[in-house]
Amino acid sequence: MKYYTASTKHLCGVWLIILYASIAPFAVRAQSWKWSIGSAITQYQFENSKGKQIDWMKPSAGLHVELAQEHVLLDTVRLISKFSKSAIYFSNRPKLAKSLSYLQYSIGLNYHQLNAIGDVQQIAFSYQTDFVGFSLALGPKYTFYKGWNLGLVGVVMGQQLIAGNQLLSNRYYPLTQDSQFNSFKVFSGYQIELSKAINANVRAFAQVRRTSSLLAPQSPTGKLDMSPMTISMGISLNR
Repeated sequence: MKYYTASTKHLCGVWLIILYASIAPFAVRAQSWKWSIGSAITQYQFENSKGKQIDWMKPSAGLHVELAQEHVLLDTVRLISKFSKSAIYFSNRPKLAKSLSYLQYSIGLNYHQLNAIGDVQQIAFSYQTDFVGFSLALGPKYTFYKGWNLGLVGVVMGQQLIAGNQLLSNRYYPLTQDSQFNSFKVFSGYQIELSKAINANVRAFAQVRRTSSLLAPQSPTGKLDMSPMTISMGISLNR
């Protein structure tokens, strides 16, 4: 891969994440706070300048940590207690209100290590990266048995590289100077969550999230897409 001179352009993504982190806690009041930790297993998909897929990259694991706020899209209990136009509207449409009450959305801040390893012509290499960013998720969650919940949501993430290196043979190259890594990245995908109520205010959960990067920048050497799968466990604290 080709490397570039140092640039501060990648800091735009960092400032965007800082702005998001500053505004999000005040924009909405969380109905629950979720903290999770686990492993991110990432597949690098590199396409060279001739459009050929390179298959010498192999998945590698890294750390995944996330703190998120979760909300019910339509809280029917709170809605009933209000005398507003929206309360009247949904009281006249109980089926619609019930359907929307199953939907939940979350906003979160996260940290990922999106790594990869490989070898070509008996030369080993590895990529070690640290990304920070945010996530947005929306989807239904159902209670199916004695406090057990199952959720399936669509996920969008924004990620910015803050540190990273490529180890090639016996030399390290900084990925913060590589346009294929230091540009702000957008991911989309899905997440499956299984949770169990511990008590009235605490739930334990396990998640599997699969996403892929979108709109990867084209460089003189080709294009790099990332497809991380995160497997994590955590707790949710109700407000």
